Amino acid sequence: MLRYLALPLILVVTPVMADEVPRLDIQSTCKAAVALDAQDKSPQANCMRDETAARDDLAKQWASYSEPLRKRCVEETGIGGYPSYVEVLTCLQTATGNTQPTRQTTYRRPGR
Repeated sequence: MLRYLALPLILVVTPVMADEVPRLDIQSTCKAAVALDAQDKSPQANCMRDETAARDDLAKQWASYSEPLRKRCVEETGIGGYPSYVEVLTCLQTATGNTQPTRQTTYRRPGR
């Protein structure tokens, strides 16, 4: 009987959760960030700043993208173990032909 009560709850909660920007482990991603040039003395701090700003941008725009596209972009950024809001935002903008300038990062994630 409990499972019959849980099903409607799952159906009600799932669409709401799908409309929220996913939580990515940017701390681990940014710990692995390395400088692109010798002038960058704090690639981890720059990474956190860029990732937080990208997440804020995504929060404003998230609902304007289709669910399948959002899912694809989030899954793609997880490849390699270093998820990134900057990559999700770039993926969404590229796929939709959005010509807004994407964020320029001052750091490089391993494997990218």
